[in-house]
Amino acid sequence: MKKLDKCAWYEQGFEILKTKGAADLTIENLTKKLNKTKGSFYHHFKNRDDYFEKLLKFWETKQTFDIFEISKQKKTFKEINSTLLKLSKENMDPGIEVAVRAWALRDPLARNFQERIDTQRMGFLRSMFSLMTENPEQVEMISLIRYCLYIGSHQIIPTIDETIYRKNLDALMEMFETYVELNQSKTVQTGE
Repeated sequence: MKKLDKCAWYEQGFEILKTKGAADLTIENLTKKLNKTKGSFYHHFKNRDDYFEKLLKFWETKQTFDIFEISKQKKTFKEINSTLLKLSKENMDPGIEVAVRAWALRDPLARNFQERIDTQRMGFLRSMFSLMTENPEQVEMISLIRYCLYIGSHQIIPTIDETIYRKNLDALMEMFETYVELNQSKTVQTGE
């Protein structure tokens, strides 16, 4: 019998989360789906709580690593935003996002991880939008709206088609740019 690495356990855990929810994320269900013994599970994890923590850490790393890499490599707003959109499309699994958020409503450990992920993502957006405007109130508002669109678009049933999402996001970005330009013009006119 072929040995499984931890990633296979995580992938199966995410699949159970997406299709059945956190209540069905049990050692028995994992081993059954993977056709493995409980001994195989315990080879990688101390217990269910250890598995949960490592699964959530894996999710956190997957959802935040790339955005920090972008900020190291890209320097302009347009470069960062373009790369972020590309990575979002490649790495985002709306089903897992929704399942982890639902889990976080009931479980303090999941909530702690989700809060950290949201905080890191918002921090990244603030940094990105601070390249568009120096006004901290605008940066905060634009970052929050952008993040709410991103998260909310995955909560809608049926999910929004990627093409429609991208078109709406492009329109939103144009609105942000117009908003920033108008407010900069007002500031120059009033001398503030």
